[in-house]
Amino acid sequence: MAPSSTFQFSILLCLLLISFLGVEGVLPPSCNRYECPTYNIKYVGKNFEIRRYNSPVWISNLAVQDPSLVGATRSGFKRLFSYIYGNNNYKKEMNMTTPVISEVSINGGNSSIVVSFYVPKVNQADPPLANGLYVQRWKTIDVAVRQFGGFVKDSNIGLQVSALNDSLTGTTWSAIVKNKYIVAQYNSPFELYNRVNEIWFFYE
Repeated sequence: MAPSSTFQFSILLCLLLISFLGVEGVLPPSCNRYECPTYNIKYVGKNFEIRRYNSPVWISNLAVQDPSLVGATRSGFKRLFSYIYGNNNYKKEMNMTTPVISEVSINGGNSSIVVSFYVPKVNQADPPLANGLYVQRWKTIDVAVRQFGGFVKDSNIGLQVSALNDSLTGTTWSAIVKNKYIVAQYNSPFELYNRVNEIWFFYE
């Protein structure tokens, strides 16, 4: 086999291994500064990827019914920010993490929103508790993900959710949980450029 053919064959083999085995995910830029939950990429499609998250732990607000995801996220963020700065039963400060996730559950015409912070690994064995907050321990879980830039707005979330749904339609990854999705935000409100946001769909 000629050298060029050998090189091309090696590249093809690597791509096949990635497709079947998954690779460690390339995290958004803010994960170079803050701790993020770890995942492996199982599949990369057109405008989406499938990730397997490795049992992340979250500290979460109680669900609220709010027509504005932006408003609910802002309120939830303030409570969680206070929590990591010591307003918890251990009076313990913790490092900031990313992303902030807003889990939207749809029931008929109503939706409820749960806003969560990722708990740093060093605190996951025994996270502090606080009034109005609770700990979520996810099992290993697969999610479909679509990334988009700019600021999250109530006017653009529906478009991004529809776009991810359209990308999955007709693929082997279309069997998503229909009544739930997550909006993940990786940047502070003061970062104007290179913003990264994501829509996550769950699988059973």
